[in-house]
Amino acid sequence: MRKLANLVSELKPSPIREMLKIVAELKRNKIDVIQLSTGQPSLPVDKEVLDELIKVFLNDPIKVSSYTPTGGIRELHEAIVADLKIFGKIDVNLNEVVVTEGATEGLLLTALALFEKGDEVVMMDPSYVSYPHVTLIAGAKPIYVCEKVEEGYQPNLERIKEKITEKTKAIILATPDNPTGRVIREEIAKGLIDLSIDHDFWLIIDEAYKHLIYEGEHYWFWRYANARERTICVNTFSKDPAMTGFRLGYIYGPSEVISAIEKIKQYTTLCSNTPAQIAAIKYLQPEVKKRILEYTLRIYKARRDALYNAVKEKLPEVKTIKPEGAMYMFVNMENVLRKLNMDDYQFMIELVKNKHVAVIYGGAFGPESKNHIRLTFVGENEERLRKGVELIREFIDERK
Repeated sequence: MRKLANLVSELKPSPIREMLKIVAELKRNKIDVIQLSTGQPSLPVDKEVLDELIKVFLNDPIKVSSYTPTGGIRELHEAIVADLKIFGKIDVNLNEVVVTEGATEGLLLTALALFEKGDEVVMMDPSYVSYPHVTLIAGAKPIYVCEKVEEGYQPNLERIKEKITEKTKAIILATPDNPTGRVIREEIAKGLIDLSIDHDFWLIIDEAYKHLIYEGEHYWFWRYANARERTICVNTFSKDPAMTGFRLGYIYGPSEVISAIEKIKQYTTLCSNTPAQIAAIKYLQPEVKKRILEYTLRIYKARRDALYNAVKEKLPEVKTIKPEGAMYMFVNMENVLRKLNMDDYQFMIELVKNKHVAVIYGGAFGPESKNHIRLTFVGENEERLRKGVELIREFIDERK
């Protein structure tokens, strides 16, 4: 048999998808699993959004089942531009937007449009599992910069400077962050903009959780004229409207970058999910979105508080921060794992096998992030979140 491409051996399976498969198998066997592993909201898609989609399905089935232009439906572009003006106070032109199959495709298309062999891409450690892999797929090299719990997982500008070379093509980061839940501070964001100007590299900002903020506010890089020409912002409809299975997102950025991304997309997914685009137009109506966000944030904040308080009470030997945004809590388990003589991956597997609590091991988010676990608080109610932490405590105590 002819050998596979070398790229395949460079890529590692996503532990998030691996755990999703394990949980699905347990559930098929009628086993109840407390789901603290995936960023899958337990809230359904809003009924008003679904009703609009069903109405269009019934009244114009050809429209819903047809291809759209590669970059997306014109009405969705207009809705995105209006939405960014309302919520971000930023002016974006229609030719500075492209619709994608979620932020996952958005990240990959951005990497393919910008990176090539010999480039280096700086990313935080920890950071979302896709960043190094889309970098590798595009032929570039991931360069990690450690973030520390003692610093609130804020990017450290001095450590970033140490990693910048003439090969640096971009910095990629999320705010609010996956997996830590930190929201980037304004002075650090401005420092990153200054670095990108001084050293002429791109800023790729993952804004998947920009509306899921419980304290503070989102920093909109595009509000600053000196950042617009070098900043690409990747977005999704999976998180605040909970449209995960619809697979829809969008990118806004400089028109020449958007044009390049659209060119590549013609030969990957051709165009994005048509029913999802129709649903997204309804979600982006200001009165609909504001109503959904108010409801969603109230529930997620209560769940965030319940998980954080349970961790502080039941796991006093761990280190973490109270997430300011997103859906996750990143927990330093070094003291626990040392006593148990386990690594974080083994802890993840044994925990779901023995206590049916699903988490993600920290080493998946960067080489310096081993001995951590990521917990998600949006997939379960407060009672089950507390129960999950109690079962983690039981698991630890039974193995001491």
